[in-house]
Amino acid sequence: MAKKSSAHTLEYILLGLIQEQPAHGYELYNRLHNTPELSLIWQIKRSKLYYLLDKLETEGLLSVSVSSQGTYPDRKVYQLTSRGEKALEGWMKSPVMSSRYIRLAFLSKLYFLLREEGEEAAELINQQIKICQGWLQNLQRQHQSLEKDNFINSQVFLFRIGQINAMLEWLENCREQIPG
Repeated sequence: MAKKSSAHTLEYILLGLIQEQPAHGYELYNRLHNTPELSLIWQIKRSKLYYLLDKLETEGLLSVSVSSQGTYPDRKVYQLTSRGEKALEGWMKSPVMSSRYIRLAFLSKLYFLLREEGEEAAELINQQIKICQGWLQNLQRQHQSLEKDNFINSQVFLFRIGQINAMLEWLENCREQIPG
């Protein structure tokens, strides 16, 4: 699978849920909505979920078996392919490259890594801290190079610097309190 942006996090969440246990679409919908940690991060409509499952199957990340339901319509049960496992693994272990995806993508990655091993979750946190420190240094350099009388631009940079500082503080807190 081509490397996806963090905007495609929901696809990876579906892969992660299916890795934990193969499931049909309605079951995945319920698991996503009834898993408190994930439902705080993402909401999805059933039609979008089925669209994404079909897309992931077309991309070769999922395979499907048909489960007979007697008098009810057959159900498609989704399983991860080896290609899907590799894509999920790569996504989970890579930090996000844009601050706008910390809440969505980073927390989703952390959720799945903590279900496996704390060491990999701690490594992801450490990588993300380094990336955020780079963002902060870059923003501070840009802010320092501004003309002194450029009030609005200065405030934009100060706001973004504050956001990154808050992210770093939060990541440090995550690192200190990580289970395991």
